[in-house]
Amino acid sequence: MSTQNDQQYFNLTLTGVGFINRFRLNTPSQGKPYYSISIAALHGKADANGKTAKTYIDCNIVGDAVEMAEHIAPLFDGEQSPTVMVKFVAGDLELRSFQYKSGARQGELGYTNKVRLYDIKWYKVDGKTFYSEAERLRHIEQDQNDDSAETASTDTNETADENVTHTQSQDSSTVVPELPAEVKLVKDDPYFEERKAQLKSQGYRWNNDREIWYLPTAA
Repeated sequence: MSTQNDQQYFNLTLTGVGFINRFRLNTPSQGKPYYSISIAALHGKADANGKTAKTYIDCNIVGDAVEMAEHIAPLFDGEQSPTVMVKFVAGDLELRSFQYKSGARQGELGYTNKVRLYDIKWYKVDGKTFYSEAERLRHIEQDQNDDSAETASTDTNETADENVTHTQSQDSSTVVPELPAEVKLVKDDPYFEERKAQLKSQGYRWNNDREIWYLPTAA
């Protein structure tokens, strides 16, 4: 009688909205520089003054979030930190201890929530919202799907030939978003399989030597 042990792996993924408290570029003596931020993540119901509870998390930025972090970085070059809200996706949550080195709690033991931040879907500053490329394309695709569904519901009394003609006319006027020539995925991303499937559906192919997905017309 043979037995087989199935290995299972469970992701703990955090998706939320919060404010950036601290933004920094770390330059270790060994290894590549990397961004890290501290986020005051919002949760719970807002009170009468519009305030909500906050949980503070320290994030190392990896994967797709790096590109958005590079756009955010110039906002924190000055002496005063702006108010920046972000929608984020993170994982690998750990509770880590540290020792206060100065201040009233010097020498005491403290704790912090550490995560790897995989994705920044958008950030908002001065009333303006800036979306990541993936999120922008998702909105375009959603709008197109909504338009198609609305068109179908209003054309139920037309003949099949008329429906085909109408659809072709509509498609010819649709603005197709320009896709990037190359895309590199990070396997640690909790949405890795979904993005891989999306790339395949968009016509991307895998280049094993360069470890990237590419559009054949751009190769």
